[in-house]
Amino acid sequence: MLYPTARLQYLEAREKTRLEQELASLKERNQDLKAQVDRLKTPEGVEEMARSDLGMVKEGENLYVVTVGSEPTIPAPVVDVASPPSDEPLLVRLLDYVFGLER
Repeated sequence: MLYPTARLQYLEAREKTRLEQELASLKERNQDLKAQVDRLKTPEGVEEMARSDLGMVKEGENLYVVTVGSEPTIPAPVVDVASPPSDEPLLVRLLDYVFGLER
């Protein structure tokens, strides 16, 4: 009789935790973007962007582009995806199983 209520409460708590983590990640990304915008507002930032992304050079400079021949490809290691490692605590994984939370 208590299972449906407990399951609903657990699922909502998990969703809240996920959304809080996503919000923290987005806030961090926002701070990184603000720092990048502030950097690009400086003359040094504009010059750095023009040199790196657009390949521009100052008057009197020469630009040399070094190309490398194709390297042999190394096959990617085989990874077992059947049981991915989980960094969540055992209790959380157990409650996920009990309340039918799909992964």
